Amino acid sequence: MKINKIIKPKRFTRFVIVPSAIFRHKNITTSATGLYCWLFSHDDKQEITVSFIEKHFKDGRVSINTKLKELITAGFLIRDRVREKGKFIGTNYILHDVPQHKKPQTEKPRVVNPQQSNINNNIYNKSNINTKAKKYNKRVENAFKYFVELFPEKNRPRTNAQKNKWLDCLDKIHRIDKYDLGQVYLKCKELRNDSFWQNNFLSILKLRNVDKNGTKYIDRFMYKKQITVNDIKKKIPGAIKFYKYFDPLGQEIIGAKTINGDINFEILQTMLTDEEINIILND
Repeated sequence: MKINKIIKPKRFTRFVIVPSAIFRHKNITTSATGLYCWLFSHDDKQEITVSFIEKHFKDGRVSINTKLKELITAGFLIRDRVREKGKFIGTNYILHDVPQHKKPQTEKPRVVNPQQSNINNNIYNKSNINTKAKKYNKRVENAFKYFVELFPEKNRPRTNAQKNKWLDCLDKIHRIDKYDLGQVYLKCKELRNDSFWQNNFLSILKLRNVDKNGTKYIDRFMYKKQITVNDIKKKIPGAIKFYKYFDPLGQEIIGAKTINGDINFEILQTMLTDEEINIILND
């Protein structure tokens, strides 16, 4: 298992070559661009942590995290938090040569046939859904393609059997769980933009699975706003209280006082989700 490693496209592993997309990307700071280039210069044998980066540069820990978040937002970096048996054990830094929130470009030659260009775009239209075995509510069928587009291409259903499983899941959410699919879509969109859930929520089928407490994820996600600061505090061993302070850039962040001492924002980011941090900040 890889822990605290740099992971980048294989074609770049033998060379210190930086993809030009980072230099053409607008609305990104020079410092974040520089950090991306520095990260790209390492291979997957080098252990990478925020502490390691901090020792190399003059920037402080908070400043480094700000640059990393900028690269994540721009789609050039995924910070993959590795867990074993539910416990955080390290972080891998997955680098991309093109922003990942855009549709990836294929490296295979295009087939010169304009009649074929609409096939992939229409693969999730109603006409391609095999509904002979079971008829679904029109609301469910219409919502299907919008939910599919939230997920990476590799995680989308391919066969009619897979598509019908997704449709069946949406149907049960609408008919049995009694959730409005429009509200569920907005929540799923929010989760797909969350740095933790974008790597741990890769199919709508997860919505009707249950977590370790026996709670269906759809119930957990849709009622997550009801989580209180006291609920979150229980996730921190020996926590006494959370406190807010400002980083050198003037951004409000949080820390935690515990019976064993203070926990800074960098460590809290590995223990809490972005949404839980926002709940504390907004309290």
